[in-house]
Amino acid sequence: SLDAHLAEDPLPLRKAKITLEAANKRAEKARAPFLEARAPFLAATEAAEAARQEATSQREASEKARQSAEDAKARAEAAVQAAQDRVSEAEAFLAELMKNPGSGHGALWWIDRELYEKK
Repeated sequence: SLDAHLAEDPLPLRKAKITLEAANKRAEKARAPFLEARAPFLAATEAAEAARQEATSQREASEKARQSAEDAKARAEAAVQAAQDRVSEAEAFLAELMKNPGSGHGALWWIDRELYEKK
């Protein structure tokens, strides 16, 4: 069998290798324009993905900022309500003091005027 193998003509095998190499070169030449045309698409795809990630991160940052603003608004409203409650208490206390005779109405009037101006 070794003798039979050595006796075979090597030309068909060599011809097949040459034919295969030529076919590969033609295929590469035919594939080249498609690879070149695909490059901008790949670049655009990468740019779109980067833009999507940036938009996602900005949306998340916006959501956090909105939540922080809502929390600050709630705290501010609570502080305003607390201040209004204290002013009401002070006005009630001042009105009670003004009912008492001999309690320095001039000073109480001045305090009442200060409260009015602060409103």
